[in-house]
Amino acid sequence: MMKNKQSGKTEHSEEKRIVKLEQSTLPWSLLLDADPEEENVQRYIDQGAGFIWKAENDIQGVIVFITNKLVFEIMNLAVAPKVQGQEIGYALLTHTLKEMKKLKTTQQQVIIRTGSTSSAALQLYKKIGFLEISREKDYFVKNYKQPIYENGQRLRDQVTLAKKI
Repeated sequence: MMKNKQSGKTEHSEEKRIVKLEQSTLPWSLLLDADPEEENVQRYIDQGAGFIWKAENDIQGVIVFITNKLVFEIMNLAVAPKVQGQEIGYALLTHTLKEMKKLKTTQQQVIIRTGSTSSAALQLYKKIGFLEISREKDYFVKNYKQPIYENGQRLRDQVTLAKKI
């Protein structure tokens, strides 16, 4: 990675790239990092589409979305812990938003749901223009078999954010 002297933005080298997510190469450890319920992940993988971030032969990030009549919903966005903070999530998300604009028919917005303790994720989504539209109290307590912890706190509430497309 290098900093562009003119823009100040981080540029990723040619070995790192975004490619279409294929069923044959699903990065399960990353997918389950973002959503530990394998059945849920399999369900939206089967009906969705997505992209991966590859560096040489190493998958370092993944994004999965589904298309509904009025919205696109981002179901999973995960970046390997060793490369977090390197704008891979930002690159995957902005790439996916561009692709959604090409696919758009009747969809009016993109929604994404995350945990209320996911401060880095919430910051990223808001930086890209997502606005919080709701919170569901105790969502993760009611809907997940095992407790989930983020940043040392038990994850309880789900935050829904939206962005017009």
